[in-house]
Amino acid sequence: MHRSWLRTKVNESKEKVTQRVTERAKSMVPVQRGAETDSCMVCGRTMRQTAVVRGEGRVCSPGCARKWAEGLKD
Repeated sequence: MHRSWLRTKVNESKEKVTQRVTERAKSMVPVQRGAETDSCMVCGRTMRQTAVVRGEGRVCSPGCARKWAEGLKD
């Protein structure tokens, strides 16, 4: 077995792994759907688009959820 052949095989497998990781990362990026944007109802920060939860009444963090809950107690 020649060292150059082994290096070639290692490089080919590295390229395959890199391509697969890149494809997977690209598929995980959420697709923007139109100009609709949800925002946090406490601080107003823009939220990520999700296919499951949309619309009014979303908060961006546990801290904002606590502030919102404290407002309900009053």
